[in-house]
Amino acid sequence: MKLAGLVVYLLGIALSVVRPPLERLACIDMTTGQVMTRINPFFLVLELSLIMVGSLFLALNHEFKNYHERNGWMAVSTGLGFAFVGGYSEIYELSLFGVVLAILGMIVYKIGRAKYGGGQS
Repeated sequence: MKLAGLVVYLLGIALSVVRPPLERLACIDMTTGQVMTRINPFFLVLELSLIMVGSLFLALNHEFKNYHERNGWMAVSTGLGFAFVGGYSEIYELSLFGVVLAILGMIVYKIGRAKYGGGQS
């Protein structure tokens, strides 16, 4: 199950590199001369879903001491995947969301380790 989770997680990352969720439209902004783009919701949801499911499979296979550690680890891994997809596709809102999710996940992970005796923090 751990290998399947890693494959699904990396498939979501690879799909965002091969086929970013942005598509070019057949129009140009006359003031700047740039080609207009839009987000393709199908590919965006597909890539983010693969990352979330892969993170879940990886977390279910690992022996965490409590649910705070598990949820924190899932938030960190999912947030980093979201940040990568957002940064590579130049969707800065998604990238910022991923970074914030990873930071919150790290806080939850550290609280779970400190509160329930998982080691030094």
